[in-house]
Amino acid sequence: MPANGRDAPQPRGDLFERIPTRLLHWGMDAIYGGIVAALPLYGLWRLVSDRKARSRWRAYVRDIPLRFGRREARRADRPCVWVHGVSVGEVKAAARLVEVIEERIPDVEVIITVTTDTGNRVARKRYPDHRVEFYPPDLSWIVEHTLDALRPDLMVLVESEFWPNFLFSARARRLPVALVNGRMSPRSARRFKKLESLSRPLLETLSSVCVQVDSYAERFTALGLDPDRVHVTGNMKLDNIPLKTDPDRRARYAQLLGSDQDDLATVVAGSTHPGEERAIARMRRRLAAEGKRFRLIVVPRHPARAEGVAAEMRKEGQTVVFRSQLEGAAAPGPDDVVLLDTVGELEVVFALADIVFIGGSLVPHGGQNVMEPASLGKPVVVGPHIHNFRGEVDMLLQAGGIELAADASGVEAAIRRWLDDPTAAAECGSRARDVINASKGATTRTIEILSPLLDDVVAKYAR
Repeated sequence: MPANGRDAPQPRGDLFERIPTRLLHWGMDAIYGGIVAALPLYGLWRLVSDRKARSRWRAYVRDIPLRFGRREARRADRPCVWVHGVSVGEVKAAARLVEVIEERIPDVEVIITVTTDTGNRVARKRYPDHRVEFYPPDLSWIVEHTLDALRPDLMVLVESEFWPNFLFSARARRLPVALVNGRMSPRSARRFKKLESLSRPLLETLSSVCVQVDSYAERFTALGLDPDRVHVTGNMKLDNIPLKTDPDRRARYAQLLGSDQDDLATVVAGSTHPGEERAIARMRRRLAAEGKRFRLIVVPRHPARAEGVAAEMRKEGQTVVFRSQLEGAAAPGPDDVVLLDTVGELEVVFALADIVFIGGSLVPHGGQNVMEPASLGKPVVVGPHIHNFRGEVDMLLQAGGIELAADASGVEAAIRRWLDDPTAAAECGSRARDVINASKGATTRTIEILSPLLDDVVAKYAR
């Protein structure tokens, strides 16, 4: 197939180096087919028993034509950089990178792809003038068709997503693939190590790997990746998250959500997962019994779960008001729980907070991104399960800018302490904001590493 930019690296000294790409595709397709054939009963049970699974599958089924359908071919007479992020966090992290790529390459077309439906919605809002699509399922014929239609000159993966069929196709086409803002959790590293005969040639398809912290770099190199390709550039999310929110927007939401009506503190439980909302409701009930009242805003990680979340919180005696029903209605009362069932408003809700709990951390999910509320100077508390964001949490812990609780009781104790001592809460938030501000610049460092690949794209169209 024709060369496409800088030659993509080949796996070194491994069986996969000697296997034709077509055979690799057949093998992976067979594995995927076996998984699909083995899962119907399990999938049916999940649909019946798990409300979260039902909401995800409804969204996935709705988008099947966009995920599996044929892609419109792009113009081949202009350069193209394909940027992929799984969901909302990765889409936001890439914002400044996309701007710099467009500044560096004349007439470039930057295509944005995502995996999740929430990521798709946010990407379309964030990049209204760009082509935004779903990432292709990793079936060889869909991958090949997508690459034929998009014909990218450079592929940029944000944080992760190592799909074998896609990466082996990119290698066969000599399409350079760069990983930026990369992460590698201990659990992922263990899984890769168990499948080293596959994972090593998979990682070797990457031309450049830019990671957030030293520990991630060590895990990539421990899996056999050439250290010369691995660079610690910092966390690009820090370059895109705000240090302040538009004051007019903040004032409008304060009025809409009722937080401008009294002197009560506002506690935001953001990016929560099943089980956590009910735990937060219990905390609120116990603290209220101690005479500690506060406004509570709950933001499920997946808005489609809103009805189920409301039902769980009502079991704990909470009155729930949906954000989507507040336009034109009276503001919620101080004892109502506001449930954010909309997309794209988490930032401004964080701006209204006096205290923030970040979910995915009281259940073994691995946590969610803590940096946005911390950048706004908010005191943040998380539970013990933060392995997906260990680097970010450690950075804030070292600065005294976050509270890491051992369990739900520890989260409750932190909220109680900060309600009793608002000055201590503000100092914690201030330390977090200062360390984030001092850590910015990851996008600039990433662009420096990607410069040879970007220059190759420019040179290709200058001929």
